[in-house]
Amino acid sequence: MTIYKDAGHCIGRIMSIEMHDGTAKAPWQRKYKAGFTELDRDVVDDGMSPEERTTQDAMTRAMLKRLLPEVQWQVLVAKFSINDNEVRDAAAYLTPRVVTPAHFLFRTKCVMAWIVPERRNRLPPAFYEIQTWDVDGTPDRTLRRWRAITKRWLDDQVNAAHLAVEGILTEHGLRLSEAA
Repeated sequence: MTIYKDAGHCIGRIMSIEMHDGTAKAPWQRKYKAGFTELDRDVVDDGMSPEERTTQDAMTRAMLKRLLPEVQWQVLVAKFSINDNEVRDAAAYLTPRVVTPAHFLFRTKCVMAWIVPERRNRLPPAFYEIQTWDVDGTPDRTLRRWRAITKRWLDDQVNAAHLAVEGILTEHGLRLSEAA
């Protein structure tokens, strides 16, 4: 079974499971090492084939989806999944549930800006202008307070999810330290 270093390692693997295609690689691809030797220490040698590792990641993903509270699962999907459809569904789930005094338009745009940070350049730059998140003429100070409250709630949910994932991994013997 795959042994995960920590919750971040596990979440990274299970949210990018679609990248692992399971196809046989050419010999040169198996021998190729990127020039970043500091990344080699991040590799967990579990003695599993790529197919077995993908299967274990899929089983771990299903287990976490089943055991985590729905809000925690959805914030992990929204923040870390590479599947755009899954991220869109998570945003739709989170938007009405986020605890914030802001109105629906503001919370929708704030959740999307949290999911897709400006540096990723997937949304137009004008989308990130906080004044466009409100049509009622709400003062800037209030808009900034709403944004801070909304982001804090989302970040708190991610932190709680990380802690829950750590606990689940430990409980099921999937942490590197428990396997050693």
